[in-house]
Amino acid sequence: MAVGSLLFLAVLAIVHHPLMVSDKQDPATVQWVQEREQRLALEMTRLQLEFEQRNHEERPGPRRSLEPNQSQGEEEATALRVAAERGPDDMAWDGWHYGVLVIILLVELCRPSMEPESSYDSSSEDVSSEEEEDDAEAAPRRSCTQHPDFPDRAALEHFYDQHLQGVSKDLASTCEFVAGLVNTLLEACRVLTYQTFLPELENCIGVASTFEGWCPHRDPKAYRVLVPLLAPQGHSFRLEMENAEGAREKHGRVVVELECVCKRERLLGDVLCFLHHAEEDLRDDEQGPFRVHILCSSSHLDVGKTMLWFHSLVGQAWALMAHNYSFQLAAQPSASSCKLRLAYESGRALCIEIILGVQQGDSLVFLASHGAETGHPSSTVWVETFAVQEMLFFQLVSRYAPQDSCHLKCLQILIHLKECRLPTLENRVLTTYHFKTALMHLLLLLPLSEWRPEQLAQRLRDTLSYLHRGLEEKCLYHFLIGNSALPNQIPVPKACRNAEPLNLFQHLALKPAAHAQALSEFLEIMEQVRALLPQRSK
Repeated sequence: MAVGSLLFLAVLAIVHHPLMVSDKQDPATVQWVQEREQRLALEMTRLQLEFEQRNHEERPGPRRSLEPNQSQGEEEATALRVAAERGPDDMAWDGWHYGVLVIILLVELCRPSMEPESSYDSSSEDVSSEEEEDDAEAAPRRSCTQHPDFPDRAALEHFYDQHLQGVSKDLASTCEFVAGLVNTLLEACRVLTYQTFLPELENCIGVASTFEGWCPHRDPKAYRVLVPLLAPQGHSFRLEMENAEGAREKHGRVVVELECVCKRERLLGDVLCFLHHAEEDLRDDEQGPFRVHILCSSSHLDVGKTMLWFHSLVGQAWALMAHNYSFQLAAQPSASSCKLRLAYESGRALCIEIILGVQQGDSLVFLASHGAETGHPSSTVWVETFAVQEMLFFQLVSRYAPQDSCHLKCLQILIHLKECRLPTLENRVLTTYHFKTALMHLLLLLPLSEWRPEQLAQRLRDTLSYLHRGLEEKCLYHFLIGNSALPNQIPVPKACRNAEPLNLFQHLALKPAAHAQALSEFLEIMEQVRALLPQRSK
């Protein structure tokens, strides 16, 4: 900034005092040159006299005056004459712009740096750097995971090749097939429910680990997709959110209401306004309110009833299109989702889990029939989910990260160790979502250039360190709620972006036994990770 100010003043001085360049030597220029030469000669003479005077003063003996006053008087007269020719305006300009130059330099040197930090790459890789020491979020990189027997990249790659090699390669094509199959089923469902005054089904959105690209198993347990529900004609969905204090996730109810469509009834005639028609005036095939009522408990959309209806609808749709496929499709019972099992003649099986969701306004936040981790005992309560935003975040990272970035491998290795190497416990405190949240926070804290394949071991340590620090402080913030550093490409409602951060470990501060169990589970994961090193040497 200071260099820019100097350049600005230099240009300004040239504008006010332009140098006229020409091959011809006009009398004024010749006179200026001659006067300049005289001034330089006088200055040289004065300096020589001062030098000789000092030498004589330092020598012993009587001092002799060198009488430089005459030469100095001539010099001063010449300087006054030149100043008179320049005029008072030029002298005032020189004093003014030099003063401004000094002031600007002082301001630029004293003013602290105010450069804004990027919302995406907000820290550096160097653990010992000053920025990393000041960054409260990146501080966990110096925790207990800095252990001499922590596996290096070669050991981690060896484990990955043995247990997870090829998962990501086949994942993309299988996800594309699953989305296409589900959308075909939904198209058949829409034909079956045309003008039945039942909820409308939109195309599915792939979510969870498979569509995010980090599935921790060679054969995924299930490919999860979200199907948005729209209110039928003449109805609307109104969401009633529940903000229970201390809750780790929000819940809500979907209220089904009648709305006036008299204008459309008069103009197009393709709908009936149930709000302004008496029930006895409607024919049996026009009983819209009664049709949608089969999915409700009171005026609230019931999760269990809605899933039973959807199960039956999918079965009817598959009967219409089964002849086009070479596999068998069977629906498995579930209270909060529709689980489909595809069985091929070769013996291979594929599982698809379809969850239903009601969209909150224009956002991509949904009240879903099945939450990311847990369900809910009440059949009219739907769980708020940010699964679509999380999927979009992983897609955004994969788009800008280096080729063969190690962020997906980090999560695959950790979750594989957690789910496949440790004893299965129903009431585990540390969930897959906690590991995923820690990784997503680090993807914002570290530049994407620091997730190259050769940095796999370091980034795995970083993820474990971040989670360990969160356990020690009983604080792990939700990645999307209250995170103002999110990239603008992630469509999060402004209210969620500016809300108070949601602590996923808040319950650990209230339950010491749960906190102790979480620390114990983390140490088990650490032992499994460290055990990878000797496996490589066997």
